[in-house]
Amino acid sequence: MIGVIAAIGYGARFSGDNATPADLLFRWSTAIATFLFDGIILLLLLLIARGLPLRETFALRRPPSWPTAWKVAGGALAATYAASIMEEIVLGHGAREQAVPQFWDPTRADAFVANAIAIALFVPVVEEMACRGLGFRLLEAYGQRVAIVGSAVAFALAHGAVIDLPWVLVTGLGLGYLRSRSGSLYPCIALHTIVNGVAVVAAAALPSG
Repeated sequence: MIGVIAAIGYGARFSGDNATPADLLFRWSTAIATFLFDGIILLLLLLIARGLPLRETFALRRPPSWPTAWKVAGGALAATYAASIMEEIVLGHGAREQAVPQFWDPTRADAFVANAIAIALFVPVVEEMACRGLGFRLLEAYGQRVAIVGSAVAFALAHGAVIDLPWVLVTGLGLGYLRSRSGSLYPCIALHTIVNGVAVVAAAALPSG
């Protein structure tokens, strides 16, 4: 499934003009497409995992220690933003594939809210269930390190990352380590939500056009 998603992502990446429209987050079509695409992925995940104990398969359980989980999450978040800042310095914001266009249009705030819900709330749940949930569980048989690295590589491939590959890998490794240390998917979803949510809020709060 990750291979199919990666093929779609890289196919789109290398076909023609990939420039992200400045008003991407103000289009209802963006929100609808996101909900549909990730909704299909979620259904496929549940189909693949049918017959298995869902709580164990997707690590849908409380971590033994929330303070430990938050400490690890804080370190992972710091690493994510350090990698992001380095890419911003070297490449600039406009060259990055995963960058959210910094743009604000108050006349289309309703569509922006729909996209914010999709990107900051729905997408993290689906992507974490795929990579740090089912994917991590399958790779865990080969050891924690393999599961951490393997789920991070799958995460990067699913994003179709090329220029942003180092940053997406760092983010994926942090999320994988968090999953390994906490034994739970919930902190991973929370961290992923923070990363995506901050990006969306920053796009609206720091418009460049």
